Amino acid sequence: MTISSAESRHGFTLVELLVVASIIAVLFGLVLAGANPGSGGNVRLAARQFASLLLATQSRALGQTAGAAVILESEGEVAKSIFNGDSLPLIEGTVATGFPPANPAVTSSAVSITPSNAAAAELSGGYRIQFYDAGGTPQLAVPPSAWMKFTPPGTVSFRGENSQTTANTIWPPSVSGGYLARVVRYPAKGDRVLEMPKGAFIDLRFSGSGDDPATSWGNLANKGALALSFDSVGEVDALMQQVLTTGTRPVQPLEPREPVFFLFSTQADFDDSSLGPLASERSLWVVVHPQTGRVTISSNVPQTGTNAQALRDARASARAGASIGN
Repeated sequence: MTISSAESRHGFTLVELLVVASIIAVLFGLVLAGANPGSGGNVRLAARQFASLLLATQSRALGQTAGAAVILESEGEVAKSIFNGDSLPLIEGTVATGFPPANPAVTSSAVSITPSNAAAAELSGGYRIQFYDAGGTPQLAVPPSAWMKFTPPGTVSFRGENSQTTANTIWPPSVSGGYLARVVRYPAKGDRVLEMPKGAFIDLRFSGSGDDPATSWGNLANKGALALSFDSVGEVDALMQQVLTTGTRPVQPLEPREPVFFLFSTQADFDDSSLGPLASERSLWVVVHPQTGRVTISSNVPQTGTNAQALRDARASARAGASIGN
């Protein structure tokens, strides 16, 4: 009697054994990290989960006009819960007055818009605007304008943040003699997608963009719910504060030109008033690079102080990509 090869195979191949061993090793590492919150294990797990979430959000934004965002629920100086930022439909409407500006050299102008798909009051939730010819659509023959900063109820910044000048600012031509506009709004709070592991959180005191922690974006502490959004090509679109506030926000979103830094810390380091997370080797940085949307995780190079220079030095090491070790 002949026994087939399928019937005679009772063991496992070397490749199968290696795959199983790798899975067990990963699961064992996660168990150890979750079981030892006093170490840096949970900080590392939290940083990796957050980085993965940002990359998933970036992928979700691709090809979407309104992009996609994550919302960090702030607890004053720390953030522990992360939610999806659900994109609201763009507000579309007719431009009554103010565009194009009578003086092409101005950097901003008051624009009056009559929404066609929303109440006028909903313009208070807008932060970016685009203009196009009333005789066509943004995707057809007449090219639309660039996206511009919109400050409710109707101030439009034509240049400055993106270094435009009179010479290189081009308004979309109007064949029909009129203009339409569409306005991007703050995202709405969606499903919770990440809860930080026990004993780990984002320290908002040292998180932010730019080198000066005293500025409105140099640190993110006590600024309400925060959001980071990606645009339709995967670049960072905006960093926002007071996201869940109704009405006009006191500070309009930032279009980051510098990386956005998030510092992950343990509770013990946070409570250490003498040194704190900037002095700890357990702290980790998640860095988002705005022009590419690239997300990196870096070790914190311990600092001897908590002042602006110490923060600049720590962020410089994180930007360079300090190794997170083993």
